[in-house]
Amino acid sequence: MPPQGNSPSLEDLMKLLATSNLEFQQTMSSSNMQFQHNMNSTIQDLKTQIRQLANTVSHLQSARSSNLPSQTIPNLRGNVSALTLRNIKELPEPAPQQLSRSAEVDSEPNTNS
Repeated sequence: MPPQGNSPSLEDLMKLLATSNLEFQQTMSSSNMQFQHNMNSTIQDLKTQIRQLANTVSHLQSARSSNLPSQTIPNLRGNVSALTLRNIKELPEPAPQQLSRSAEVDSEPNTNS
């Protein structure tokens, strides 16, 4: 059966398919290269930010090296003048004779809870 004059031959269709396939591969290759470039740039930015953050943390740690978290902070006000409990009740200021009993009060079980 002879090919019709106005329809493309099988050979022409194969050439067109190969050309389209090659163009698609080149487009995808270009897109992949652009994506990789953008990804590498983003990774470099993140590395720089992490390095800056590590330097800042290191600087802050060295600045506070004299105050370790396990060390107690001295109470500059001396004795506490009032206590606020969890149920928002305030205790009166302790009288001087009650200061020696503060250790006993701490060891007594709480009967209100």
